Amino acid sequence: MGISNDSPYSETILDEVVDGCLQHMKEHPRDHEVLFHLGNAFYLKTLFDKASFCYVKAVNLNPKNPSYYMHLGHTYRKMGDQEQAVAAYEAVLTLNPKFADAHFHVGLIFFDGKMVDKAVTSFNNALGVNPRYAAARYYIGRIHQDQGNHTRAAAEFRKVIEDNLSNRISEGGVTVNFGLVFSDLGLLDQAENEYRRLIRQHPDYADLHYQLGMILKKRGSTEEAMEEFSLAIKLNPQYMEARRKYWEAAS
Repeated sequence: MGISNDSPYSETILDEVVDGCLQHMKEHPRDHEVLFHLGNAFYLKTLFDKASFCYVKAVNLNPKNPSYYMHLGHTYRKMGDQEQAVAAYEAVLTLNPKFADAHFHVGLIFFDGKMVDKAVTSFNNALGVNPRYAAARYYIGRIHQDQGNHTRAAAEFRKVIEDNLSNRISEGGVTVNFGLVFSDLGLLDQAENEYRRLIRQHPDYADLHYQLGMILKKRGSTEEAMEEFSLAIKLNPQYMEARRKYWEAAS
């Protein structure tokens, strides 16, 4: 299966990530971070069996990283294995009880399974960690609405709007900065192309200019790197790391 039409990642980029990770793993088979990147690429290509294989291997190599379990939980959900998904999310919460996303996704599974009381508990746990967790509050509103408690539902929906006017309500999932992945793998051409693509979409995002500057600096394009660091500073005058890299390049 290919990536969905609404995916922000092109098939070409994902294939390049897969190829780069597989080449890296030939020499470094125990690199759990690259296994995780590989799993993310397979997940975004909707190859969930391959994604789960990578995440499980990453977990086995580094069982203390809650993000690995989190993505494994997402993958099990996509595969329809809700029991395994809950187990993965609960592993996240064992490592970090304040991981609001894990509480939320457990709540989603209970919500989908019509286990309303458990769903409300999990959504409230997410809100206990982050009181502005819009999606958790939205689903509590949905539950009140389904139960006919329209006044309470309206209050929850109003709170969502008040707290999150500019934020999109989302169930979450896997998002990856593939520019950093390419950079970590030493694929500087791909990293530069990815950051330039992202900057075309988000020209006012200071961190993208900073990251592109770092790639250009690695490639020895000092003047271009300084220009990107300067743009990052212009967009965010408090961006001290961009200022430091600018003066490092200048000297």
